[in-house]
Amino acid sequence: MEAPPEPGFVPVSAQAVRPAMPLALSAPRFRLNDPEAIEAPRAEAARLNPSSGRREDLLVQGGFDTIEAPYLRLTLTEASETEPGPSLFITLARRAADGQALAVIRTGERGAIETKFGPMETLQFTLGGEGKRACTGFASLNPGALRLDGWLCAPLGQAPEPRAITCLLDKVVLNGQAPPERETAFASYEARRDPGCGPPALVATVSPRDIGSETGSIPSRATRKSGHTKK
Repeated sequence: MEAPPEPGFVPVSAQAVRPAMPLALSAPRFRLNDPEAIEAPRAEAARLNPSSGRREDLLVQGGFDTIEAPYLRLTLTEASETEPGPSLFITLARRAADGQALAVIRTGERGAIETKFGPMETLQFTLGGEGKRACTGFASLNPGALRLDGWLCAPLGQAPEPRAITCLLDKVVLNGQAPPERETAFASYEARRDPGCGPPALVATVSPRDIGSETGSIPSRATRKSGHTKK
């Protein structure tokens, strides 16, 4: 009889994941307002989850191979107020396998944090591919109209502090104009910001052309400064 796997380990091979369907010509609905970041966050093309049919918006900062910098992957899903989400482990495994050839190869301590979007379940884990990253995965604990999940990997093999995730999620803002109900929801989120993360950065005015850009990324500091060189 085959022995059970050692606790804390999961199979390296990623499970098969049905590819998501990109939404053509759909502007990002969210962005990460972090104008002082060394590497600007970027918004990937929105898509439909093949299993649920729900819209997913993806924000990314850094990359798996850039070990000297943080690596963020954040998915925001429009969901039903009462619809339960999959377990955090299953979510992380699916996201890792989704077109990235990555896998969850070890899991560690579980926890929970408070954010402006509500409580999040957390799970320390090792993300593997051509190398390894120490990361903390997170996902919304309670059902709601907007569900968040993702991971944050700290630089140089260190696991990120829980406060780093809280403060990072504080920087998520709407990208351009939004329906009144979404603006109302975000106003309530902003009222729950963590004061320990500091005041929100000024949100730059976004033109319609910027909103429809391919990446939806925040302008870099160099780009922003160049706009003030005219006399």
